[in-house]
Amino acid sequence: MRNISFSFLVMIFLISGCSSSNPTEERSKSMLYDFNEPYRFPFEVNEVRTEIAIDNPDVLQQYIFHYKNKQTTQELRYILSKVIDEPEKISSQGKQPFELENGKQAYYEEDETSQSIWRESEKGFLARFVYYINGNLNQLNNYKLDESDLIDLANQVQ
Repeated sequence: MRNISFSFLVMIFLISGCSSSNPTEERSKSMLYDFNEPYRFPFEVNEVRTEIAIDNPDVLQQYIFHYKNKQTTQELRYILSKVIDEPEKISSQGKQPFELENGKQAYYEEDETSQSIWRESEKGFLARFVYYINGNLNQLNNYKLDESDLIDLANQVQ
C-alpha cells in the first residue's frame, strides 16, 4: 500500500510539472526600456533625478524624470506609466488637442498651478510632461509657459 501511495504522489508531481503554462505565453516582467529624454528646456535646469515606481511591477510600471531649477522652484516631470495588460487611454475631456511632428495626437491641459501635455507612447505607455512651481503649491502667474514649450518637449522625446 505504501508503494502505491508513493507512486501516486510521484505521478501527481510529474503531471503537475508537465501541465505548466507555455513559456511563450508568459508575459515579460522586464522593466528594461529605453526612453528618450528632452535635451532643451524652457527654463534653466540645475537638478535632475530619476525615479522608478516598483510598488507592484506586475500591475503598474512608472518612470519619472524630474528636471528642476532650485532657485526659481520651477519643475518639470516627465512621467511614463504603463498599466500591465491594459493600456491606458488619455481622456481628451477638458484638454486641447495638438498634432505632434510625427503625426500623433497630444493633449494640452492647464489650471492655476500646473500645465501638462499628454500623449500615448510606444509599448503601451502613457507619457506626460507636468510643469509647476514650488511643489505645485503656488499659482504659476509669471512662470506660466507657452503651450509651444510643452509641445516642443513632447516632440523631443518621440
